Amino acid sequence: MDTRDIRSFNRYYTRILGVFDQTVFDLDYSMSEMRILGEIGRHPSITANELTKRLNIKKSYLSRILSKLERNDYIFKEKNPEDSRSLQLFLTEKGLELNKYVEAESDKKVLELLEPLDTQNYQELVTAMKTIERILGKVAPEEQKN
Repeated sequence: MDTRDIRSFNRYYTRILGVFDQTVFDLDYSMSEMRILGEIGRHPSITANELTKRLNIKKSYLSRILSKLERNDYIFKEKNPEDSRSLQLFLTEKGLELNKYVEAESDKKVLELLEPLDTQNYQELVTAMKTIERILGKVAPEEQKN
């Protein structure tokens, strides 16, 4: 198998998404930090262990990010009522506001990117993305949609 086309697409797509931007929307947070905040927002009561699996990141890296988000009053932790050894993660009011802002700005960025597309090209793009998810879902765990 030749990987050049896939790797080229990955580089192109991550550049469009701004994955390597130092900050997101002129905030003092990286894409990874905002992704973690968003996952907590989409899955209130998620545990750090579940986040490491969902995002395929190291526990130590996640721990540093969670500490920063907690220190800045965007998240809080509560003992899991079903397992007192684990902590569940939740957004604070401040975290909910930040997450809402980032989600709205992300939607705006995508709409600006796609605005030049006509309806047919937009539908082709969505179909192609669904095809990629379906095919890769056979070899990699599919992310839960929310």
